[in-house]
Amino acid sequence: MVTWLFKPLYVYLASVVGVTDSTPDSSYVAAVYEHKVILNPHPRVPVSRHDALQHMQKNLDIYEEQAARAAQQGAQILVFPEDGIHGFNFTRLSITSYLETIPDPQEESWNPCMKPERHNNTEVLQRLSCMARRNNLYLVANMPDLQPCPLKTSPTSTCPPDGRWQFNTNVAFRSDGLLVARYHKHNLYFEASCDTPPEPEIITFDTPFAGKFGLFICFDILFHDPTVLLVQRGVRQLIFPTAWMNQLPLLDSIQFQQAFSLGANVTLLAVNIRNDRLIMTGSVFISQTNPHSVSHHLLSPVHKTDIKKLHICSGGNEQNTTLLYSST
Repeated sequence: MVTWLFKPLYVYLASVVGVTDSTPDSSYVAAVYEHKVILNPHPRVPVSRHDALQHMQKNLDIYEEQAARAAQQGAQILVFPEDGIHGFNFTRLSITSYLETIPDPQEESWNPCMKPERHNNTEVLQRLSCMARRNNLYLVANMPDLQPCPLKTSPTSTCPPDGRWQFNTNVAFRSDGLLVARYHKHNLYFEASCDTPPEPEIITFDTPFAGKFGLFICFDILFHDPTVLLVQRGVRQLIFPTAWMNQLPLLDSIQFQQAFSLGANVTLLAVNIRNDRLIMTGSVFISQTNPHSVSHHLLSPVHKTDIKKLHICSGGNEQNTTLLYSST
């Protein structure tokens, strides 16, 4: 039997860098949850929408518990990992019942918790929205998105043969439940169930406590687009859900994330899936002023939400940030 433990890690920046915050608004409290996802044991077999929802609700039940705990400890923003709600290893067909059509927040203002009737088959979006609203925190999660053809953001793009687009997607909700951001992963890693967006998306959202956050996912971090584009546009707080298999010598998750954060001079909220069999672990809060703020990287049977008080990272632009990345 696995014992579920909650062991919060709450560290003030002042104790790390030896300074005192000059203003009450110079820091914020962030939380990440490294989730041991409950997987579909037969991900390549199509299931009904009812069965897909039953599966996803098991993971969302855990999200609910962790969101409440994070809120109780003052978290202002909470980040969940890539594939944390639905899992992985699906085919293009078998993931169909897990898909929800996520509206573009740049085109439509929608609070799924307050107006659930506006869009059908959006149970996961509704639950995430209500989770953010109930706990009064910003919330970022990852889920699969279905967009019909033609794609509104790129109407001239060639439609996939089955007549729809399927994307690996980050969603962000404001503390009142409003959907504020939707990002489609651009650089896929052996993801047969998903499409590559026609163009890289540069997606950010604003918060009252830390300014602008940018979104990207897992394999994106190895490529110029959208990663370097976000940095060049002055985005200094980045959110990075991932399902990262640690591979030595150069693709250890924390090693790579630390190098990126320090090299780009950004604060990185990185959260990994927890799967010991696949060597998936390692989540960090990392910034130029707090280079050792690593949550954990141990193969131990512990579930926890890590919470830290972080300094707001500001300044820097494309003139003083040099990054060498693969060209897409």
